[in-house]
Amino acid sequence: MIRNILIRGKNIPFIKGENVLIDHFNKVEQAKKFTNYIHSWEQSNVEIKQIEVSYVYMFGQNVGFVNLIVDAYLNGIKLPGFVFLRGDAVAILLLVNKKMVLTQQFRVPVGKYTIEAPAGMMDEQGDFGGVAAKEIKEETGINIQHNEMRYLQDMLVSPGGSDEVIHLFVVEKNMEQKQLDELCKKTHGAEGEGEQIKLVIQDFTWENVLKTQDSKLIAATAAYYNPKL
Repeated sequence: MIRNILIRGKNIPFIKGENVLIDHFNKVEQAKKFTNYIHSWEQSNVEIKQIEVSYVYMFGQNVGFVNLIVDAYLNGIKLPGFVFLRGDAVAILLLVNKKMVLTQQFRVPVGKYTIEAPAGMMDEQGDFGGVAAKEIKEETGINIQHNEMRYLQDMLVSPGGSDEVIHLFVVEKNMEQKQLDELCKKTHGAEGEGEQIKLVIQDFTWENVLKTQDSKLIAATAAYYNPKL
């Protein structure tokens, strides 16, 4: 199946891959992550000849991840065109009683436990603050208000293969130590998503930040200490 999508005033062939269901193809066309991706091309001078949806991974009824093959050329030379379309996400540098509250969980793609800043994918509404508050609650059990969050900056995660942009925030607050200790004894995570998350409390030092190898946390810390960057 071939349709047309409009990019910079031109009709570009939009192709359903052989193994993609028509219902999933239709949903990709309407998904916020895809429309945002198409919009990102508006300021580019790169020629696009076609875009193919080669694979769609659904989160229930919603589009999760999409593989695209983009036929694009710059100065007549074909560019690498595989795109892992993931969409925007949020990550939070969470400082409670001046210490970092981090999450520990097993990550199948890297085959090991990781320690990370709380984070999550954007929904179709695109409410950064709302998603950040929801993720902190799901992953840590800590309630926060919008006015407790301060925006830091955006970061590209892996632009050689993915569209993902992470919106970084910081939250600084105080809690009763007993309440925090109780949260550390529990397992957290969104119901139905298979998450089994434990909390890790660490001193907020560059040494501890770098040891996590978490790019979200490293970037958020850099932005926190250099607010004018």
